[in-house]
Amino acid sequence: MLVSQVRPANRLSRSEAELAVNIKKATSPEETAPKRKHVRSCIVYTWDHKSSQSFWAGMKVQPILADEVQTFKALITIHKVLQEGHPNTLKEAMANRGWLDTLNRGMSGEGMRGYGPLIQEYVYYLLAKLSFHQQHPEFNGTFEYEEYLSLKAINDPNEGFETITDLMTLQDKIEQFQKLIFSHFRNVGNNECRISALVPLVTESYGIYKFITSMLRAMHSTIGDNDALEPLRQRYDAQHYRLVKFYYECSNLRYLTSLITIPKLPQDPPNLLAEDENAPALPARPKQEIERKPTPPVAPKTEEPDEISEFWKTELDRQNQEYEEQQRVLEAQQQQALLQQQQAQAQAQRDFEEQQRRLAEEQQRQQQALLAQQAQWQTQGRLAELEQENLNARAQYDRDQLMLQQYDQRVKALEGELQNLQNNFGQQITSKDDQIRALQEQVNTWRSKYEALAKLYSQLRHEHLDLLQKFKSVQLKAASAQEAIDRRRTWSWQT
Repeated sequence: MLVSQVRPANRLSRSEAELAVNIKKATSPEETAPKRKHVRSCIVYTWDHKSSQSFWAGMKVQPILADEVQTFKALITIHKVLQEGHPNTLKEAMANRGWLDTLNRGMSGEGMRGYGPLIQEYVYYLLAKLSFHQQHPEFNGTFEYEEYLSLKAINDPNEGFETITDLMTLQDKIEQFQKLIFSHFRNVGNNECRISALVPLVTESYGIYKFITSMLRAMHSTIGDNDALEPLRQRYDAQHYRLVKFYYECSNLRYLTSLITIPKLPQDPPNLLAEDENAPALPARPKQEIERKPTPPVAPKTEEPDEISEFWKTELDRQNQEYEEQQRVLEAQQQQALLQQQQAQAQAQRDFEEQQRRLAEEQQRQQQALLAQQAQWQTQGRLAELEQENLNARAQYDRDQLMLQQYDQRVKALEGELQNLQNNFGQQITSKDDQIRALQEQVNTWRSKYEALAKLYSQLRHEHLDLLQKFKSVQLKAASAQEAIDRRRTWSWQT
């Protein structure tokens, strides 16, 4: 029983350790995109445990504020987990909005690598996304229309009027953020990290676009009042053209197309009055044809009066005249319909040109506003940098003054030590002179003793050599005497 209780804890701690490793790798300081396998592991963890608490805890312990690239990659990872994670992820993210806001306050100006405005705008968008999900909890992270209807369990799409307005506002924020990303691409170097932030934006913008399209169609079919929905249609058309441009720019980024499939939208907005944009068009109304009555059979020649033949002839002429009159009316109606169609096409072309003009003006105003905002950001960033440089210079001046005082004290201490050393050195020199004289006297004494010993040694050596000569002579004499004794003994034995 104890083993069964320990094993789940071990598996949990091991999975949390793997989650921490994946978060660390996904938010590494290298200026590359977060790898899909690391982000995917974080997403799978939320589904396995039906919670994202450990994900947020693991994200908070990472030093993502130490580097702007790490902060930006952390925001990308959080965005993808919010999109594809367990539904509880969005609910639990509401409690972490304060921490997300700290990521924004930690940046000032452009930053060392130019990620400052991107981080600020990304945090602003994620907070707006979380606020939307708080007001509309029936939405999942990718804004699926079918999922919305199943959770909402409604049959009246009119309830989505306010929802569509909020979604369009969120879509405008995506538009603002993606423009900022494109404006911060570098001409040299690697833009992989910046491009990777477009992946969740493309997915999210397309999900919002599909939802708005489906809901607007449902509202048109239910309400039936096209004038009441005209403001929404105009805003929808403007967003459609901006999305077409956005997806076109994304399709030109080779790295982005290797990660996801870029949606392809028609050049013109779809017809919101239709039930389904993929449904086949209704067949054209067939031309009315007047069935000609069959010619009555020719009466056989009989002996009936001529009035009968005249009656059939008159009736046939009348029917022919009616047929020709109806043909003329149909031709006139067709001409009128063709003229109305041409006028409608011309009016539609004028409306399209006017809409294009207004769209261009709106884009120009937005571009000018974005440039003004960027200039303001740059000015604020430069002022903050100058203020920081001033504070750094002031702090450096204080440190230099303190260091100079320390140097002065050290120099005075060294001068005192030098004076003491000089005094000690003079005393040591005097003492050493006395020692040298004493040693010199000892050397002279030992030298005299050495010379006396050398003479004694020379004398003893000569005496030793003389003794050796004498000892050798004595040995020779002893050997001769011994030899004589031996010969004498030998002779006496023989006799």
